[in-house]
Amino acid sequence: MAALSVIFLGAQVQLSESHSLRAQVPKVTAGAVTGEDGKVNEDSLKAFVTWATSVFEGIETDEERTKLLGEVYEEGSDYNSGKIYVVLFATGGTEGSDGRIIYYGKDPNLNGLPALDVKDDEGNEVVKEMLKAEKGEEVIRVEYCWNDPRDPSDNAPGATCKPSYAMRYASSLTDSDLVVVGGYYQDLSFLTVTLPEDLEYPAVSASDVKDRETLKQFVEGTATWVTQLFESLGIAASQMRVELRKDAKDGGFFKDGLVYVYIVTKGGYVIFHGFDAWREGRTVINNPDLRGDSTFVRRIINTALDGGGYVDYYWNNPDDPNDDPDPDILPFDPNAGTLRTAYSQTLEIGGITGERIIAGAFFPSVITSVEDEITELPTEFVLHGNYPNPFNPSTRIQFDLPERAHVTLQVMDVLGRKVIELPAQSFEAGANHTIKLNATNLASGTYLYRMTATGAESRYERTGFVTLVK
Repeated sequence: MAALSVIFLGAQVQLSESHSLRAQVPKVTAGAVTGEDGKVNEDSLKAFVTWATSVFEGIETDEERTKLLGEVYEEGSDYNSGKIYVVLFATGGTEGSDGRIIYYGKDPNLNGLPALDVKDDEGNEVVKEMLKAEKGEEVIRVEYCWNDPRDPSDNAPGATCKPSYAMRYASSLTDSDLVVVGGYYQDLSFLTVTLPEDLEYPAVSASDVKDRETLKQFVEGTATWVTQLFESLGIAASQMRVELRKDAKDGGFFKDGLVYVYIVTKGGYVIFHGFDAWREGRTVINNPDLRGDSTFVRRIINTALDGGGYVDYYWNNPDDPNDDPDPDILPFDPNAGTLRTAYSQTLEIGGITGERIIAGAFFPSVITSVEDEITELPTEFVLHGNYPNPFNPSTRIQFDLPERAHVTLQVMDVLGRKVIELPAQSFEAGANHTIKLNATNLASGTYLYRMTATGAESRYERTGFVTLVK
């Protein structure tokens, strides 16, 4: 099994000749490495590496590791100040694993890239030097020289060189050694991986997804592509993230706008997420959707294990300003979110224990049911009223549209005076649209509202009542 190296970008402190990592080690966080003048203190950096190594060595469960990785990726945490952060390298084990990036705290897009032969601006093989740290020994100092384009002060000759510290420990989870290295700005953006020439991308890409059937084809094609990738290269799971990530961008094969693919384990551990790399390394099995449904991840996984299929849930669509949760409705807003559809199936890869779940998701333009039957569009303009009612200070008014239309909302008091008028908003034909009404500046009482929808074919108008209680 491959050993892992953990790398932090950063500095130095005096330690005794021998010490136990399991012993009490003073806590020195990433934020403490940089002083008020913005400069890195080498003593603090070395202490940070020593403390962080003791924390990593103490990890004994996958749950603990998942929680720690979440902090590694979170800027402002103990392990990531933005300037000082953590990276994990593999060392030893299978051929070709030495120097492979396992986790890169500053940019998860680099996860899985081979970095053993990386040289700095002066030709130093810095990663090989970092991996020379020995188990049971004190941290070693490694200097690397990269120009930081964000720091004009390092353009002078020799000013680009920065200190780094490396420390190795034994991992109880992997039966291998890991190396913790501390440092800051490293330019690894040039790293690339060559794919087999005969590895064909899926016939249906993310940009081709228009409905449930093309979503299914997209997921099936991606699953086949990942399987062939492993068969042709025999690489580890981290490499799969790299190859998917390179085309997980708008217009890429695995992501286009809000259509993307993701891969999780049966326990809900995120291996790859095409939309947000920061979600990788986290367990999401009990995450709720915007309406409080904490079963939707389990339903996606169970549907895949049962042979594959569709699951619907409610999620935020950044293109729809009307589907945000109402902060005054806790814990979840029953009208929040836009219907989102996922298609999931299992992904079995030779040499990797346990089934993986691969899924794709998109926002359908026409609301569909889990049974894959398209719901007919509304035949008339229907006003369903508002929720909550009474309310304070905001509520959502729900309605159906038989055609695409511009919708306006006016609110009048009991004397017929207009007290609120919202700007026109555009909605597609469909059911269960909502408009949020905020009445912070109104007094308690009952108000009349008029909703007007103007489409290409007709103009619709409905009225209703709302009650504000402060």
